[in-house]
Amino acid sequence: MMKQWINAGGATLLAAALCGHASGMLPARAAETTSPTSPADAAQIAHGKILFISYGCGWCHEDGGRKAGKCPQLMNTPRDDEFIISLIAVGSPGKMPAFGEALTEADIHALLLYIRSLKPETNP
Repeated sequence: MMKQWINAGGATLLAAALCGHASGMLPARAAETTSPTSPADAAQIAHGKILFISYGCGWCHEDGGRKAGKCPQLMNTPRDDEFIISLIAVGSPGKMPAFGEALTEADIHALLLYIRSLKPETNP
């Protein structure tokens, strides 16, 4: 199903979002995720963190996405959910690989929840 979504419109959505064509400016920021509201949310965030680590996302998005590295900081990103989902699925040529064929829709949603849950780490 993910392949069909990518082929059907993911690339078009990504291209429009990258150039701000759809709205004439950068996509609006989605509502910030607060602390998990249910055990299911917490489980999805934990799964997203495992995927983030497993797929080496931290190689470019440092400190679990909390700091800019070779690529942008993900914590507090102004990008909307659709942009993030599309970017994870279809990638960005020369910048980020596409993960749409390797990940399920549920996996990509878990990554999105993980990104939206990022908060500055505090030292105990």
